[in-house]
Amino acid sequence: MQGALAHACNHGAKLVRFPGGFWAREGWTLHSGIYYGTTTVQALVDRGRMKYTKWQEGKHGRFPIEATVIQISEHGDLFKALQA
Repeated sequence: MQGALAHACNHGAKLVRFPGGFWAREGWTLHSGIYYGTTTVQALVDRGRMKYTKWQEGKHGRFPIEATVIQISEHGDLFKALQA
């Protein structure tokens, strides 16, 4: 989970959902690196480290397609988020 948060912080402070339900940095391709499962991103949202910022309508209702890191301090100190 901390790896996913660090990855997001290093790539625009967000992860986006790709078809199949996995999450990675924007612009990700099959051969370009790391991706994360939905449960990892959901755990970060549940713990207040990320929030869903974009949604899409599907045949079974709305689902999140973008998650953004929540800045921990008023100065935007993302390092503290990685230490928790």
